[in-house]
Amino acid sequence: MNTSARLLRRAHPGLAAAAGAAILVGTHLTGSWVLSHAEPRRSEWLLLTKEREKAAAAAADLQSLRDLKAEDVARLKASLAGRASSQRAVYEAGLALQEEKRLLEKQWGIMTTYLLVDVTGQKVHLMRGDQSLKSFALSYSSAALGGVAQPQAFWIVSKERFAHPERGVSEQKDGRLQYAPPQVGTSVRANALGEFVMFFTGGLILHGPAKKPEDHAAFPHLCAGLSLGAAKKLYAETFIGTKLVFQKGPRP
Repeated sequence: MNTSARLLRRAHPGLAAAAGAAILVGTHLTGSWVLSHAEPRRSEWLLLTKEREKAAAAAADLQSLRDLKAEDVARLKASLAGRASSQRAVYEAGLALQEEKRLLEKQWGIMTTYLLVDVTGQKVHLMRGDQSLKSFALSYSSAALGGVAQPQAFWIVSKERFAHPERGVSEQKDGRLQYAPPQVGTSVRANALGEFVMFFTGGLILHGPAKKPEDHAAFPHLCAGLSLGAAKKLYAETFIGTKLVFQKGPRP
């Protein structure tokens, strides 16, 4: 038998009851103390739980707003990229239209520009419509030029910066090919026509001063001669297909 059992047998019943009551009272007081101190903590815990739920809801709202903002930013970037592409397309289209306009204006200028020869006044006019853009004095003209049937028109068929020498001539004769090479250095054609040469239909030629007047006089052609400066300007202002007409009467 152990010591506790012996003590219980020896203890007075009243003392045992008092001890039990004391233990119960102590347990009750301890429980009450624990409950009294735990209640505020429980309230704090409930409050913290509610705050945590609010914070979670706020975080969810913020995440949703962040997602919406990211979508807006993505749409804005796509819109800016599309706008940049559209602006580039509009810019390139504008450049293309300007270039087309420039070409059309140039073509219109070529179509409406022509030369008007005044044999009586010994002048050639660069015309656009009825307006004289520039006038140049003729240095000389072939005697036959005044007899050209009016209002006969001519057109430029070729242009030569420097009059080329005669080409070599080849022909079949008695079944054999006969070839005469060009006379390099002794070309009557080059010496007669000089520089800035414009060839028209009908054999008419406009050109600058001849290199050798005697070769020019001996070269059979219908021409109107210009000073070197005037021939250079007309050469630059005219094109293949530019028309030339003779003035019907005196200019008003």
